[in-house]
Amino acid sequence: MRRLLPALASLALFIALPAPALIYYSEQNMPLNGQDKNGQPVGLAVELLRLMWREMGEPEHPIHFLPWARGWYLLTQQQEAVLFTTAHTKERDPHFLWVCPISHSRVALVGRKQDAPKVASKADLAKLQIGVMQADVGEQLLLNRGISPGNMMSVERMDQVVRQLIMARTDLVAGNEVMLRHQAKELGFPSEDFVTVAIIEEQDNCFAFNLRADKQQVARLQQALDKVRQGDEYKHLMKRYQLLSILPETTPTIPRLE
Repeated sequence: MRRLLPALASLALFIALPAPALIYYSEQNMPLNGQDKNGQPVGLAVELLRLMWREMGEPEHPIHFLPWARGWYLLTQQQEAVLFTTAHTKERDPHFLWVCPISHSRVALVGRKQDAPKVASKADLAKLQIGVMQADVGEQLLLNRGISPGNMMSVERMDQVVRQLIMARTDLVAGNEVMLRHQAKELGFPSEDFVTVAIIEEQDNCFAFNLRADKQQVARLQQALDKVRQGDEYKHLMKRYQLLSILPETTPTIPRLE
């Protein structure tokens, strides 16, 4: 018996413990993700995630809605954290695991049509005040391109970013163009009142995971997304959200901010 106990103890070391359950974080930023007036999760990414869970044979999991900067911090600290919808940029890529794509979008500089400044290069931003959301892709891409934090007015939510522009507290705002225009519409201002003055980057929107997340769980979610994207329900889902995602056509006159 004394010989058996050490053997059993050694065997226990090789028994794999179940991976910890993933914790899903998101933010209020429609049309991709948010909560309705009853507090229920809604949006394109939420509905897509539900299809993925169903494909995997899993029950629905809670989704915790937080300010983006808080969700971003938890993503970097918690092994089980999943944050969506997260723009997949080359700067962010090595810091997280990814399941892609939820959708494709462009990050842009948007201004008031009546008095939007012309932007041909980064130098044109030196005397402007740009509204951004804390830890959002718009803020990060501008910082990566050498734009001074002094030229940015950073707030917690995207609706606050848009309000600043409407109230002329900022000259431009930077962020996901679909979300910016959707927020403006929700505040009662038509898309035609705004103009895109420069495109910063185009990228996929994804589910981002902490680097220490269980890679098998991440792989299963990617497989589920790939399978869902091949089905009719996905096509109907994308068609239903298409009207919320329409962007003005890109023309050669809209510069790209390199």
